[in-house]
This record gives sequence, C-alpha cells and structure tokens, in this order.
Amino acid sequence: MPPSFYCNFFLLASLCCVLPGSQTKGYQKKGASNHDINNQELPHCQKITHTITDISLFLLQKAVHWPKQPNIMFSPVNIVAAFTMLSLGAKGSTHQQILNGLRLKLREMTEKEIYKCFQHFLHTLFQPNQQLQLTMGSSLFIQKHLKMLDKFKSVVTESYHSEAIPIDFTNIQEAMMQVNKQVERQSYGHIVQVVRELPLDTVLALVNYIYFEGIQNTEIQAEHVIKDKFGLDTGTVLFVTMINRLGKFYLHKDKSLSSWVLIQHYVGNAMAFFILPDLGKMPQLIQNLSYEYIFSIQRHINPRFANLRFPKCTISATYDLIAVMRTLGITQVFSNEADLSKITTDGPVKLSQAVHKAVLGIETREREVPEVPYLYDSLWPKVPTVSFNRSFLVIIKDETLNLPLFMGIVRHPPLHTQNYT
Repeated sequence: MPPSFYCNFFLLASLCCVLPGSQTKGYQKKGASNHDINNQELPHCQKITHTITDISLFLLQKAVHWPKQPNIMFSPVNIVAAFTMLSLGAKGSTHQQILNGLRLKLREMTEKEIYKCFQHFLHTLFQPNQQLQLTMGSSLFIQKHLKMLDKFKSVVTESYHSEAIPIDFTNIQEAMMQVNKQVERQSYGHIVQVVRELPLDTVLALVNYIYFEGIQNTEIQAEHVIKDKFGLDTGTVLFVTMINRLGKFYLHKDKSLSSWVLIQHYVGNAMAFFILPDLGKMPQLIQNLSYEYIFSIQRHINPRFANLRFPKCTISATYDLIAVMRTLGITQVFSNEADLSKITTDGPVKLSQAVHKAVLGIETREREVPEVPYLYDSLWPKVPTVSFNRSFLVIIKDETLNLPLFMGIVRHPPLHTQNYT
C-alpha cells in the first residue's frame, strides 16, 4: 500500500446504469483471492475490459465538447453495463445497435459469453469488503399498467442485482417524488432529489447511483491545511483548501505525457490515478491516453519523497445520456422505433429518459500527525513540490478487473465538500 494521503471518494454515477443497491462488507487481502481465481476462469473477459477502457477514453475526448459544466465526471463501467443489461430486453435492430454501439460485437466471443462477463464483473464488484465501503444501486421504473416479462425481471434481479419497480407515470410530479424516495432509501440517505424532471410520456426509466469511499493507509511525516491558488482554464484564480503533506508517494513525471502522475492504492482493490499535465497540455494528455498506458503506467512509478498539495473538493456533473449515447451510435432505444418487447409485450415502449449523474468527493479525514518542526525546516525544501493547483485528470479503476470505475477532469474545485446531493 503506497504511503500517501487519505481520501474519501464519493461517486454517484449515472441515472442510467445497472449497478444495484448493495453495500460491501468484509476485507479480503490481495493474493489468491476469489477475484483472481474468477479472472483465471474467465480470461476472455479481459477483451471486454479493454473495450470499456477504449470507450471511456473516447467519451472523455467527446466530453470536452459537451455542454459546458465546471468539471467532467462520469462512470464508464456503469454506462456500459446499464445498456448491456437493457440490450437483454431488446430485439432486432434495437438490440444490435446497442451492442454495436458499445463495441461488444466481438468476433471471438458469443453474446452469451459477453453477458456472462458482465455478470462476473458485477459479482466481483459486489464482493464483501469491510474497509472498502461501496454502495451501488439501480432501479428500473416501468409504468404500472405494463406487465414486465418474468424472464427479463429475473435477469434484472438475479444477474444484475437490480430492481424492477412499477410506478404510475401519469402523475409526473408524484412519480418523481416516488423515484427520489426510492433512491434515497437505497443509498442509505446519501442521495436525495436525484431526478429533477421527467418527460410527460415517460413509461420506462432507469435510475442508478454509486457511492464509493476509498480508505488508504498512510505514512505521512508532516501535514497541514492551507489556502492556496487554483488556476482555472479561463485564467481566473481561486483560493481553495489544500492538504499539504510531506511523505513518500507513488509519483512520477512522465515526459511523454508532459504530466505528473500520482497513484493511490486503496484497500479493496481500488486504485486512483491523478494526472497533472503541464500548462496547456490537457488536450495532448487526453489524445495520448490509451488502454496500454493506463495498464502499464504503475510499473514505471516508484515511491519518492515529495511535498504534495492536493485540493479538498466535491465534484459533480450531470449529462443527458441520450446525447452521450448518440456519439456511440445508439439512438433507436430512445425513439418510437424502439423494440423492447423482451421487457414487456403490452405495447411499444422506449427508454424515455436517461440521465447520467456523477459526483466525486475528495475529502481528507482528520488525523493525528506528530508535529516535527525540523521536517518543515530541513526536509521540505529538499524534496520536489507537486501542487495539483490546475486542471487534472482522474481515473479510478478496480485493480482485479482492470475496469475504469470512474473518469473525469477536475477543472473547478468547489469551495466546500459537505453537500453530496
């Protein structure tokens, strides 16, 4: 476990996803874990992890041009898993378009193997872990007069750990209240008012959240909280709360990307990458990132002493997934031409609303760090200072599955961290 600062990450990702309500408990040490054994049994699933990472990087490039928001944040595996589940309820060209758009029509794999891999991914992510607090949730809301087919409902519940909930969409305001109460209950009160609007013709909606709290052991020699400058892309300068730490970090200056790379390991197989490009180099960084680089970068980083400054912040972003999926060529499922007759045969239905919401909180827990004045006076000036005081990229992945759980760019840290709604 690399020595560095202690962060809590809170991710609330996508209103359209398949990761269901659960909370992990119980810690498993690395080594010959069940995860490793499962990966050995399903080696072909690595092709899908590669595909999901490629889609993640593609969407990251597109996200720069999406409607302006202060920050970019989304959950790649959530989006892909959600639409993979939805494809099980689709037929004909709607089914084919979803799989083609997600680049899951792999020549070397059958559809059955693809679905089995996603079940494996979700099963792995739901493994109990006491120290990694992970709560995920998904509910499929369907107009109550429509009968959901038992086979699809069974797959949603058993294979994707999700819920299918009948609801009366004829009263949109009341329906939104019910959806929000359901999500608040599933998220143990962490997420409130997640749905703010629904189309009047809504008959099918998919709502998802994910809460992630990473815990890391640290070996910090000195630490204090400061107010420091953070430069926005517009040229404006904010004064934000920074945690200034002296310690040994997995930190590397990558000349090929013109960036500082910081890696944080968390108990429970979670790994975070924070990549700080030189001024003006963010476009170059985004263009040059690849699956191979993300997979191998940790091999080139060794622990080193540094004076690290990192902002305390909560980041959120909300996207219309209809527009996002359009970039992947997925449109029919949202249209009147949608064939979702494997969900219900009571009438033609479409996915009326798809919204992706992601919230990332970087919050440092208060801790006791011995005051050693000579460290400030003698050692600090002799080590490099790396300050994440301008736009930086974030990638969080599951180490066992090698899946990107979260991706984004922090461009405008808020001035507080307490509100996660």
